Amino acid sequence: PTAAALWWQVHGGGPMSLIGGSVGITIAAVLGGVSALVLAIWFGLDRAMHRHRLQLSPLALDIKTSFYSTAVPFSELILDQARVIDLHERTEFKPGMKYNGYAIAGFNSGHFRLKNGEKAFVAIAGERRALWLPTRSGKGLLLQPQQPEALLNRLRELAASPAHR
Repeated sequence: PTAAALWWQVHGGGPMSLIGGSVGITIAAVLGGVSALVLAIWFGLDRAMHRHRLQLSPLALDIKTSFYSTAVPFSELILDQARVIDLHERTEFKPGMKYNGYAIAGFNSGHFRLKNGEKAFVAIAGERRALWLPTRSGKGLLLQPQQPEALLNRLRELAASPAHR
């Protein structure tokens, strides 16, 4: 679109403000500026897509993904209904409508309504296996930790300990 707009301006016959009186320098400056802006935006989005962190604090599960983060107290998790799922088989758990999230080519981050109608905080990056953690607030967590079973087992251990009851 930028190149087409420049072509139109150069060949449209209207008045032009040129850098140094040169069409070539003006076109190079505009295209260079647009390219720099696009690269900066791409770099920022790429860095955000690599921001996946899941941490167990003393009282909560802390999740950071791209531009979004949440902390869910262990007491809010309904661990007897939590499970590791295959998103290719259980498509009802796939993110559907995004209402405050970021989604691109299998990467989903933020707040979504799943295909089954449930609300969820989602942090998945295109893998098949995910961890579904329902909560007492009615808004679940759909996560893709490196070892979903290990995380679920650890959450169950923490929930069973006297310090977290």
